[in-house]
Amino acid sequence: MAPNSPTVRRPDFLHLIEQHVHVGIVGAGIGGLAAAIAFRRAGVDVTVLEAAEELLEIGAGIQMTPNVSVLLQRWGVADVIGDNLVQIEELNMRRKDGTIVGHTDIPVVERALGRPWWLVHRAHLHDGLAVVAKRLEAVIHINSRVVSLEYQAGGEVTVKTQKGDTYQFDLCVGADGVNSIVRRTLFPEVRPDAKTTNCAYRAVIPYERIRQDAIAKEIIQKQTMEVWMGHNAYIITYPISGGEVFNLVLSHHRPEKVYATQPDVAIEELRNEYKSFDPRIKRIVDMIPETSRWPLLVTGPLKSWSSPQKNIVLMGDAAHSMVNHMAQGAATSMEDGAFLAKCVGAVALGNLSLREAINIYEVERMPKAFLKQQVSFLNGAIWHLPDGPKQQARDAAMAPELEGKYQVRSSNLYGDPQTVLDVYGYDAEIHAEEALVQFANGGSVVYPGTGIVPGLEDKYMGWFMKLPANQPHPRL
Repeated sequence: MAPNSPTVRRPDFLHLIEQHVHVGIVGAGIGGLAAAIAFRRAGVDVTVLEAAEELLEIGAGIQMTPNVSVLLQRWGVADVIGDNLVQIEELNMRRKDGTIVGHTDIPVVERALGRPWWLVHRAHLHDGLAVVAKRLEAVIHINSRVVSLEYQAGGEVTVKTQKGDTYQFDLCVGADGVNSIVRRTLFPEVRPDAKTTNCAYRAVIPYERIRQDAIAKEIIQKQTMEVWMGHNAYIITYPISGGEVFNLVLSHHRPEKVYATQPDVAIEELRNEYKSFDPRIKRIVDMIPETSRWPLLVTGPLKSWSSPQKNIVLMGDAAHSMVNHMAQGAATSMEDGAFLAKCVGAVALGNLSLREAINIYEVERMPKAFLKQQVSFLNGAIWHLPDGPKQQARDAAMAPELEGKYQVRSSNLYGDPQTVLDVYGYDAEIHAEEALVQFANGGSVVYPGTGIVPGLEDKYMGWFMKLPANQPHPRL
């Protein structure tokens, strides 16, 4: 051990006897496939049960912010997706009339964190995750809708599908989304809720069509993310699919709460929602041929994510669905899978019991997910402010960004230094490794002599020690 390495004491009950662990994942969405990759990398056997008859993802664009782009790089998924991952030059915060009130230089965020900020179509992301999961020999069964789970103390979990197939797992992971049968089995009283009347449209338009419009094409001269903020409505746009497709998320409120996707919304209804917005983005909104209205459901916070026996556990939207205003729903699910796999990998190595692994996962990840839920809701509140004193205070807090001035805080959370470090600077796998070392040590791990916790040293000092001397970090 190097002289400056932290001292780790291994408890007497750990015998380092490797054991076989078979994990079943219910759901092969983005979170489920990410978890399958992480489990296989940790040396754990994985079987994924997916209800759909095809392994595919619906929807439009998604942000792979730096807290999960690091996982895509580490796992080799980014190499599979390739040019379909898009990097933008900047983020512009606008009032709904188009006036720019805030700005984030995205390459500055990327250099500070040492990771890219990617935009991607959900289908391309899902395909990349599936390729890598299969490459790592995760077993994936489609057309395998789970209809029941049975579990006993100290025993395997028995999972039955609609087709009549039966599986037995040492651990069953519910990655089956907001309508999770795994969560309903554990906590039948829990109902995801629409906290407000807020909901969203999603749409995509080919860039080529926008370029043909003399007015609309002004806002696509560069690869950017744009946010138009208005009272109880906003529009966020960014490029996906190698920069060929313009993605829109259109937030709005309804007179009633929305609890399920409403297909085939009258197109005039969508257009009227944004008739007072910047004429340039309004021209693009008018190009949308059809749309559906999507609910924004919040689950929890729950008191537990697991069965009393700790052989069934939840992750992702099944445990903590959130509103979309920080683009962290899928990202948080991927973090869950990455963290949980590290813990269960330690079980396979004989370093701790499954009960201890799940306890560590819940203790460490539940507060992180709750923080994301709250920040996501608050960012929506910031973007939805009505004209008046609060909106003016919001815009004034962003204003120095327009002149490139240094800011300690900003109401633009996508560029706010505190939020960038807490949300985008997070690494779920490193967090898990630190938690496991702390558990093995029986308390906080510190460097001898200085008493400094390794994770804190990296946060305050290690990040700049990794940069090349006397030269800026290259664009990732």
